[in-house]
Amino acid sequence: MKKFILGLVVGTFLSLSTAVFASESVQTYLFSAFFNINGQNVPLDDKEYAVLNYQGHAYVPVRFIAEKLGAFVDYTDQGTYKDITINHFPSNVPILKDDKYANIHFGLLDLYLDGGYTGIRGLLALDHDKDSITEHEIEFKLHFYDENNKLIGIASGTSKPSSSAQKMTISTGEIKYVSAGEVGDFSKYEKVDFEVTGYK
Repeated sequence: MKKFILGLVVGTFLSLSTAVFASESVQTYLFSAFFNINGQNVPLDDKEYAVLNYQGHAYVPVRFIAEKLGAFVDYTDQGTYKDITINHFPSNVPILKDDKYANIHFGLLDLYLDGGYTGIRGLLALDHDKDSITEHEIEFKLHFYDENNKLIGIASGTSKPSSSAQKMTISTGEIKYVSAGEVGDFSKYEKVDFEVTGYK
């Protein structure tokens, strides 16, 4: 009788475990798809990528699509925590350049006031180099001017993130979310210039 009860308990436990495990799996189907991006046929040639159908919805490879649209994609796997980062320059954001560094670009996404401080959120990009991928540190300044072309303030920024847990450099081909700021109110600016002050 003890063996029967033990067998029943073990069997029940295994069946519950199997049910829990099975509930985390999904059934998908591969299907052929053709991508047309801005009027151009873009083949899905890479064998690593596939389009999946799950419950009538198409799931496409995010890296393939984002990179074809000019975005930068990064994936971080830290065990239970997965992070997919997609950075791209929105069409309504002017791209700022420094003529001395033609391979570096900046896009001003947002400007906010915090007491007597102006904070800036933006995107910093380093052009792709086909020959190699290299890491760099970039420092920059944003010069803000009013409607009379009078300088109202200068904000400093860097490719280094505010958190030491994040990557401290920017890679060639990367578009990175960055912040800058300075004491003062630059919210009524009419024009902004981008200056690279450090590149190593």
